[in-house]
Amino acid sequence: MGTVLEEIRSRDLTAQEKEAILAHAADLHLLGSDEMVDVGFDLLAEKETEVKHLLRIKSDGASAGVIYVFPFGSVHDHLEMTILIHEPFRGRHLTSQAVSALESYLASRSRSPFSLCAVVRDHNPLRKELTAFLIKHGFQYIPAHGAFIKKIR
Repeated sequence: MGTVLEEIRSRDLTAQEKEAILAHAADLHLLGSDEMVDVGFDLLAEKETEVKHLLRIKSDGASAGVIYVFPFGSVHDHLEMTILIHEPFRGRHLTSQAVSALESYLASRSRSPFSLCAVVRDHNPLRKELTAFLIKHGFQYIPAHGAFIKKIR
């Protein structure tokens, strides 16, 4: 069956998915993020959010994680992704499969070219690994944006 993505709404989030989003959002703020708002907190509060896509990652039928995609700054054709893999599914290359599935998913829903973005914060303990992963998957670091960006289509 492999890895598939399932579009969901914030009210459909499982307790495990909510916990992963909360931990990620809290880490950003506890570890020095200067962002005033965080789409993760908005998702959990089921408030109006900038999130364009909220997706459940399913691996062989089991819920393996969650992805949320939102506008990257004020650049209208750039989308930032956050991919959170649940602890029992880590180390199985699901992030790589999820990125590929996400690219296909977004491309099938967009008529225009767009760019997928990922931000790796300085304080992230996996910074080196994430940077290597993104470069291996075709993302380029663009200093002016402070993000890794990959043009899709």
